Amino acid sequence: MTLNRSNYVILAIIVTTSLVLFSYSVTSYAQTNATDNSTSASMTSNVTASAAAQSSSSDNSAKSSIDAGISAMKSGDNEGAKKNLYTAEAALEDNPNSAGAEKHVEASLMALKDGDIKGATFHAEEAKKGLP
Repeated sequence: MTLNRSNYVILAIIVTTSLVLFSYSVTSYAQTNATDNSTSASMTSNVTASAAAQSSSSDNSAKSSIDAGISAMKSGDNEGAKKNLYTAEAALEDNPNSAGAEKHVEASLMALKDGDIKGATFHAEEAKKGLP
């Protein structure tokens, strides 16, 4: 099955929209429950745990996408590698704890576009190392 560029754009939009909606629902839930003064301290810890879980979830999603991208590069499927790296990049966006990993994913995509498979693989591996 071959995918053209517009399919990648649609996929990126869907992934980004899903992440935004998920982020909004977690934030909305936290704000609604944090107004109850009787459980304010426990809600603060729940909000912190929820934010940590969201960050961890996006890091795990990004890590699995990076792994899939590396596997695709090694098997010669550059289009599949690009798709997976774009998914990883979307999962890492707006997470200040993974800024370094996001930069390596971007560098990997640039190297892949330039036909530098070795460089793309190197940066993808470095991005993966930068995630918990």
